[in-house]
Formats: sequence, C-alpha cells, structure tokens
Amino acid sequence: MLEAFQTHINKEFPELFTASIAIAISGGKDSTVLAHLLRHCKIKFDLIHCNFNLRGIESDDDQRFVEKLAQDFDCNVHIKSFQTEAYALEKSISIQMAARELRYDAFEQIAVENNYDTILTAHHLEDQLETFLINLGRGAGLHGLTGIRSRNGKISRPLLPFTREQLDDFALKNNIQWREDSSNSSTKYQRNKLRHDVIPLLYNALPHLKNNFSKTLDYLSNSESLIDVEVARFRESGTKTIQQTIEIDIAQLKATTKPKMYLYELLKEYNFNSTDALSLLDAENGKYILSDQVKLTKDRQVLVLSKMKIVEDFYLEIHDLNSTVEVGNAVLVLKKIEVNNSLEYVSANGSANKIFIDPEELKRPLLLRTWKKGDRMQPYGMKGSKLISDMLTDSKIPSLIREKALVLTSGKDIIWLVGIRASKHYKITKTTKTIIEITIES
Repeated sequence: MLEAFQTHINKEFPELFTASIAIAISGGKDSTVLAHLLRHCKIKFDLIHCNFNLRGIESDDDQRFVEKLAQDFDCNVHIKSFQTEAYALEKSISIQMAARELRYDAFEQIAVENNYDTILTAHHLEDQLETFLINLGRGAGLHGLTGIRSRNGKISRPLLPFTREQLDDFALKNNIQWREDSSNSSTKYQRNKLRHDVIPLLYNALPHLKNNFSKTLDYLSNSESLIDVEVARFRESGTKTIQQTIEIDIAQLKATTKPKMYLYELLKEYNFNSTDALSLLDAENGKYILSDQVKLTKDRQVLVLSKMKIVEDFYLEIHDLNSTVEVGNAVLVLKKIEVNNSLEYVSANGSANKIFIDPEELKRPLLLRTWKKGDRMQPYGMKGSKLISDMLTDSKIPSLIREKALVLTSGKDIIWLVGIRASKHYKITKTTKTIIEITIES
C-alpha cells in the first residue's frame, strides 16, 4: 500500500510536502495508519485529538495514546476535551451530530490559531460507501451521491481511494499499534450497522464493487460538474435579480430538455418540493408555494422567488427578564426561573429554539437585533470565535432569509444566534441557582 499511497500523494496532494499540516487523530487504526504513512513519505505533521468524554476511562486512554504517539513522532499535539452529552442536550441533537459539530469547529479554530494550511482526516473507501448508502436512503440528489470530498476548505482526505482491507494489511505488516473504540462494534448506530451487516453482504454479492466504486464516484462527480456549469449558464441568461427577489424566466425554463431538473438545481437550497415547483409553470397567475419562509410565485411569464417578510432591520432593547416580545410573526419569551439542580433542569427542558443563561454577570439591557456584517460570536464548545455569516452558511439557511437572522446580545457579547446556536457566555453551571430561559416561538 505504501507505494500506491506515495503515488497518490505525489499526483493528487503534492502540496503536503511543503504545507503546514495537522492530522485529526482519534488513536484508532485509520488515523494512526495515516500518520505512519505520512511519516514513511517524510511529510512533517502535527496531531489534533478530540476527547469527547463519552467512554469514561477509554476516552482518557485514547488521549494518552495520542500524546505518546506525538512524543514518538517528535511533533506537536493539540488536545480538545468536550462535554459532548451536555452539548447534545443543549442543542437537542444526537450525540453523533454533536461530536461532529464540536470536532469540525475545533479543527477550524486550531487551523486558524496555528496557521495550518490543511487538516487531514483518515476517511477511506468504506466511509465513502457508507455515506453513499445513507444518502441513497434519504433520497439524495446527485450532490449527495458523489460521496465525501477529497478536499473541503482546509480539510483534506488523502486515504479516500484506499480500502479498510489495505489499511489493515499495512498496519499488520508494519506492526502498528492503535486503540480500538468499543462503540464501533455496536450496531445501534446506522453507520456501524452498514459497516458490519450490510457492506460485507454487498461485497459478497458484488465482488467487483470494491474495485469499481471509486470509478463510479468519479463519474458522478464529473457529471455533477457538468450540471453545475450548465445550470450556471441558465442562471446567467434565464434568471434576474431585482432588489430582494429572483425571477426565473418560464419560457426559457420550458425550452430546456429537463425543466424539472433545472428547477430543482435552481431552488434546492430553499427546500421546495420540486414537483410542486414544476406545477407552477402552467398554473394560473398568482399561484404560489411556500418553504422555509421563502415564497415562489407564478407572475405572468416568470417565477418570482421572494422572502416572506418577518423582520426588517429589527432592533429592540429588552430590560425585563420576565417578558414576552413580539418579533414579526414570532414571539420571544423570557422567564426567570429559580432551580435547585440547574443542570438537571436544562437537560430536561432543552430544545433547539431555546437557550438558558446565568444572569449573574449579564449586562442589561439585552439587545435583540438583525445581525450585521462582521458580527462574531463564541459558540458553545469552541474556544475561539466564528463569524455569524459563516455560521448561517454552515446551518444551510436559505440565502434570501439569511440576512434577516437575529442575534441576542449582552453588552458586546452575542449570546445567541436566535434559533440556531448559543454562545459560551453566561453558560449554566452546577452552582447556578437562577436561570434565564429564552425561547423563540413561531
């Protein structure tokens, strides 16, 4: 495998020989093998390890293993420790999604603070196949079926063409030690079920799949690129932006060979049902459909994409921490609550549209306003700060309503990107006796 890996790096990732890089390493086989492969290629690197504190002493032993590995490799190691379960409860998301958010936020922060050109992860061919099958089950379009990208911003994945079998073989022949994650054997998680129960059957039924799957992904990726080029051409000639609306020329759309596909590509970020959108082409004037506070209307010879007006440059000072505030078509509810066990209360009452803050050092009045260019906040679970614009993009907020998102501030601190992400400021601790619970209700 080493020779094939060296050839792959020379051809696809030549910048790694001179770049400042770090490897995201769990201590498991895949990432540990990646580190050894790069060392054989005489590529310098540092290590990043995330301790999610989900497996007690096992998690701590993983961290110690990585720290020892860094000593053996004579490189720097960055350790990030997270209270993942608490974060998942606060965000009302799964443990897996919480770990993913925390991990990639940490990568971004570490890359900025240490001037790393790229962070390497150890995703390989079976990870690609698992992602393909998951997205296939979700009814994903072409973008979802093209798999994991070899490059995505500062993240690079040089092991994607290689199989788990090749990694196993390299580890065995080179007497490489690694840490086994006990949770990987559980099939209660979707990826593990695919890994242990489904993919072995696929390989048995389709013996050439392992060799040909990468080719299939390459074909799909090339097809996606062609579609992107063609849709960009249509956007240039068949759409028009007027103030805060986008107009799509119906005649030009109908003249294409696949109007439904063009319409899907033009509207996919807004989550419209493509069949409903297509029906508007021959609908009566004024007919419309709605999605995510965005409206698509038949207006004579065009489809008009426009925002549903909720808030226009909103600005409101909040002095009373026991109050209800109207916010366009929504309501912000603030409650001051006395508790005996603050963490238990937060765990039992958390949801995505709610935050809990400790009022002890809160600066009043609170200010609820439309976010501005350059606004930054320190998200819960991150050491550094992040641009609000980047957080809205990461959250896949449709572009027509992104600019009207609201932030809640205390003094100079943004404490909530409303309905999306809470900050680390004024967080609840076990000693908190008074909680301010803030909820956005539509």
